[in-house]
Amino acid sequence: MIKRIRQFWRAIKAKLTVEDKVFIDKYLNDEEQKLFFAMRVYDQRHVLNVAYTAQRIIEQNQYENIDCILLIRACLLHDVGRTAKDICLMDKVTSVLLGKFLPQKSKQWANRAEKLKLNKEKSFWQKRRYALYIYYNHAQLGAEKLNELGLNDIAEIIRYHHEKVDCKACGELQILCLADSLN
Repeated sequence: MIKRIRQFWRAIKAKLTVEDKVFIDKYLNDEEQKLFFAMRVYDQRHVLNVAYTAQRIIEQNQYENIDCILLIRACLLHDVGRTAKDICLMDKVTSVLLGKFLPQKSKQWANRAEKLKLNKEKSFWQKRRYALYIYYNHAQLGAEKLNELGLNDIAEIIRYHHEKVDCKACGELQILCLADSLN
């Protein structure tokens, strides 16, 4: 729970630096940057931290057959399924707490909310349920967005970034999962 409190504090203070923007420009094209900047700033900060951590992991360890550019791009785009219009910080906090204390019930509520994605006018409670849906399904939703842009290799990596990763998974996915867990 201490990790989650730290994450909340970092989210409140999140901002991007000039160096971050240079890093983003280096790895993402204009279409990819649209997806990146559609996230809230705290999610942008998080994915940047994941990318920087992945870079350090690569530098400190001997990895064979790792496409470093693919890995960094996947890190920067791994949460694009969670956009600013879909989920706010309090929705995310609520989703995390419900997932921790009422995991079965929160997944039921999230599953019932899938059909709400087509509904532009949501009530207060529908928005909360829809936020749960986004929380649980953002990896799949992000992968779908990336597939639409023809980024199938990155989509396949981020689709599974919240699944249990076995040792046979691709190296980029393993490193992304590790870097994500550290941030």
